[in-house]
Formats: sequence, C-alpha cells, structure tokens
Amino acid sequence: MTEVNFYTGVPDRQAYACRLLRKTLGAGLKTGVWGPMRLLERLDQTLWTFDPQEFLPHVLVKPDTPTALREQTPVLLSDRLEDLVGCQALLNFEPDPPPELERFQRVLELVSTEPEQVAAGRVRFKTYKSLGLAVNHFNLAASGGG
Repeated sequence: MTEVNFYTGVPDRQAYACRLLRKTLGAGLKTGVWGPMRLLERLDQTLWTFDPQEFLPHVLVKPDTPTALREQTPVLLSDRLEDLVGCQALLNFEPDPPPELERFQRVLELVSTEPEQVAAGRVRFKTYKSLGLAVNHFNLAASGGG
C-alpha cells in the first residue's frame, strides 16, 4: 500500500525538496519528481547548488533523454508522469494527487504557507485519506523547520 508523507509549513519548497531527495536517495529509493516544467527547471538548478559538498544524481527528463540515462539515474524530474515508471517514490509538485498513485511505494507532498498551497494541500490530504491510504503529517512550522 502506498504511504503518503505530507510536509506542511514548508518555508522553501525547493530547498526542502533537495533535503527529501537526499533522504530518498540514502534510503535507496528511485524517486520521481512530478510537476510543472518551470518548477522542475528551477529544482534542477537548485539540486546542482544546494550543497557544494554533495551531488545528488538527477536528470531533467525531456523527450530525447536516453532510456539508459533514465534507468541509471536515481532521481528523475518530469512533467509527464509516464516518464517516472519504475520510480518507487514520487515527490508531487502538481496541485492534484497523481493518477495511478498505487504504483508508488511512497508519495511525498510539500505544502508551503501560501494560502493557495494550503488550500490545495488540504484537498489532496482529504483525497488520500478517502482512498484509505496511510497518511503521515509533518508540520515543519510547528517543529521549527524540520
């Protein structure tokens, strides 16, 4: 069964996404990041610069990205969910839950403090609960930022 982890009160979604991707990589989980291309392009840049002592192997998937590169890279960024086949975890940057989410062991949701983010996050949270999924909630604002 898919486990959903909600991180709310996230002050900087890009920076926290890098931290979560480092954790999933450390846990040996191939992770896909699904969202709008403009956001993924920013995340791609952030992944290159967030920690000068460390590199998180990732690829921004485009139509011409070689299959071998997709298969060998532990973190894939794509605006097309079908590009993330084979990923065990999914970091969702879309406003809606992913279709066919049962193919992922884990779905990660980052919700900032912006009102539209909070509203969309609440809808996703309720959707996951209504599907009978295990949903864990981590309030970063209450814990001092995680």
